Amino acid sequence: MTLSNVEVINAFHGAMEGFFRSGDDSDLVAMFAPGCPVSVPGMPPTIEGMREALPMFRAAFSDVKIVLGEVVLSGETIAYRMSFTATNSGDFMGIPATGRRVTMSETHIERIRDGKIVSHTGDIDMLGLMQQIGAIPAPA
Repeated sequence: MTLSNVEVINAFHGAMEGFFRSGDDSDLVAMFAPGCPVSVPGMPPTIEGMREALPMFRAAFSDVKIVLGEVVLSGETIAYRMSFTATNSGDFMGIPATGRRVTMSETHIERIRDGKIVSHTGDIDMLGLMQQIGAIPAPA
């Protein structure tokens, strides 16, 4: 049975939350087809690059909750917004933990074929995140 594109994305985010709980990224990596390009600003453009970057987020944020927002489907492509809410419980990019609950918005476009992600592009609101942890002043 092949999952629908929305089911694949829900499973992907469930695997991401699982990674944040356990540190085991095997379920997350299994969501991608071999050689899948991963295009997220600030991360190397490969699955291995994502695997290198995610532990930094895991060390800095706990109690992670991912909520899927608007979804647009077109053939094998799915575009969606999501929110990532967590507690800043560890240092992040040299900034000490604040203990604050933060929410980061993200926009992603995935191509899915045969239940696997074959292309991943994402934009993350890092400016908003850095403002929430006090690294950058928020607008007045």
